[in-house]
Amino acid sequence: MLPSHGREASSILVSRSELMTEEKQPISEQEARKEAWLKRLASFIVIANGKTWAGDGAEVSPRRPGYKRLQWPYPEDKMTDKDKKDYESWEDWRLEDEYTGYFKGPGATTVYFKNRPVWVMSYGGPGLTKGYEAGVERTYEFLRAALRQVTSELPFRGPRIYVDGNKRYEFEIEGDLENSSWKERTMEDDVQTFAQTGQSDIVVGKDSNRQPVYPWDL
Repeated sequence: MLPSHGREASSILVSRSELMTEEKQPISEQEARKEAWLKRLASFIVIANGKTWAGDGAEVSPRRPGYKRLQWPYPEDKMTDKDKKDYESWEDWRLEDEYTGYFKGPGATTVYFKNRPVWVMSYGGPGLTKGYEAGVERTYEFLRAALRQVTSELPFRGPRIYVDGNKRYEFEIEGDLENSSWKERTMEDDVQTFAQTGQSDIVVGKDSNRQPVYPWDL
């Protein structure tokens, strides 16, 4: 019979062995499809964000009075040859961003896949700091510059930190592409000039049998 410490050591070895076995097991076909789809989603968000508000993209007709709407791809008559090349291989994807207001502009970004909404990010919050209205264009231009630094590893707004001279952008997030909440702010000379919060989620629909339909299965 093993002494107690021997049994503990044996138990640890068994647990580690089981863990190694689990780690070596290939992921399921559905998990692989999900992972590949989420990577594709992240890459598309990065491209589309650079073509819409962050890239000072042209507005299109809004669906609701008092709102502004941007989208990628642009309407056919506004697509340049470069735009068409950038959109190659993304024909199943579309991003639309609708917001209202200016100094404080709540809104939502929706990604469509095969003409179905699959990912939504809503945003709002304090907006421009009171007393900084005269410098709003400067603040928003810096915010756009920060958002253009976005990567597919963090494809929501901007990077965690972006600094340009006396201006600083900060981004914090909890969660991932499937479900997240975040907050961002810009600062100038260590004074907050803009702040916003938001959340994002994938959309899970249902089939005729009321079973979940995940976007990576479309």
